[in-house]
Amino acid sequence: MHLKSRLLEWMGGAKGDFAELSLEVFWHQFAENAAYRKYCEALGKNPENTISWREIPALPTDVFKLPGVALRGFPEGEITGHFLTSGTTTETKGKHEFRDLGLYEASVLGAWQLLGLPEIRRPWFFSQRPEDAPHSSLVRMFGIFDKNGEWLIDSDGRITVEKFAPSGPAAVLGTSLALLRACDEMAPVSLPEGSWIFETGGGKGLRQSFAPEQVRARLSAHFGVPESRILNEYGMTELFSQFYKWGDAQTHTGPPWTAVRIVDVHTGEAASYGEIGYLEIIDLANLDTVAAIRTQDLAIAVGEREFILLGRDPAALARGCSRGVEDVMKG
Repeated sequence: MHLKSRLLEWMGGAKGDFAELSLEVFWHQFAENAAYRKYCEALGKNPENTISWREIPALPTDVFKLPGVALRGFPEGEITGHFLTSGTTTETKGKHEFRDLGLYEASVLGAWQLLGLPEIRRPWFFSQRPEDAPHSSLVRMFGIFDKNGEWLIDSDGRITVEKFAPSGPAAVLGTSLALLRACDEMAPVSLPEGSWIFETGGGKGLRQSFAPEQVRARLSAHFGVPESRILNEYGMTELFSQFYKWGDAQTHTGPPWTAVRIVDVHTGEAASYGEIGYLEIIDLANLDTVAAIRTQDLAIAVGEREFILLGRDPAALARGCSRGVEDVMKG
């Protein structure tokens, strides 16, 4: 059976073997993705000498920002769209091109079900509509969840708080930034019992920055929802799968077609269990691009797909994507 079909079946509820499928995905990407193959060869790695998912080379997220580097295993003529990292107005944005979004949508829905997350009924999105933000992977996710929902940020970026009027238990979804802006622009409410909040991202970008625990506390107080009913999502443009954590939990957990590793910040070697290092994620939903990604976030691994997130490395920007890596990818 075709590799993509097997992954789709796994995400739809069939059984899957991560150890086996991760190596098959690596074989596929090594053969089809020329830029990633050059990167692996520069590290002395190939499918013949890689015997475990723990050895699959992880590509730094900064490489997605390099112009002229095609991080895909399919022809340019088959590109149907791309996601962009949020970044800042002056920062180069990372680009994740895709041929189709079948695996993305299957991963979003499959993970939601497998991780036992709440059924989404008549959601309230503090977000623009997908047609207003076509290059946002998060907004595309919200579009997957849309079941007669209300979209509360218009095409000009204005939050239409006057439309927010739940009549029963509410599912409130948005970025941390949008939800905190809403707290500034609308009076506090007390949502009915059974309501919950989905938030993602950090509290940066406002005049005052907020730590994750401050974000939860402020949202809890403003919307009248217990912190234990605030769901944090960890995801990124470079990945097709996401990790989740409730407000009273310590760890983020991903679906079974993902895995995590922690590597030493300075050496890039595997960190000892319980040690802090860069978070690496293997996401088999990234079949058409690169499955193994090295983030610039610091974390501690707790299980094979579970980690304690400590935040972005403050020195990450200075380290960035080295000239050596850039030369390899473009060479």
